[in-house]
Amino acid sequence: MTEDDSKLIEQFEGKIRKLVDLYDTVKCSNSDLRSQLDAKDEEINRLNQELTQLKESYQNLKRSKVLEVSGHDIDDTKRRVSGLVREIDHCIKLLNV
Repeated sequence: MTEDDSKLIEQFEGKIRKLVDLYDTVKCSNSDLRSQLDAKDEEINRLNQELTQLKESYQNLKRSKVLEVSGHDIDDTKRRVSGLVREIDHCIKLLNV
């Protein structure tokens, strides 16, 4: 083997070591990113569940507001309740058909 061949082999080995180091760095970075992604996915799932619960609570609140009776809104509330009763009667009629 000549001196030029030895230099080429040393350069090749150096480049291979550098490539392996870069691979290890990228592999570590990839692992960190996957962990972050998993954490974000868990947070998204938790927030979606919370959103669903809040939507349900909001709907329940809206329903309770329909039936809420205040001093000057009694007539309006009576009309709303009558409308709900008519709607329920209509649904019962549809079920009996």
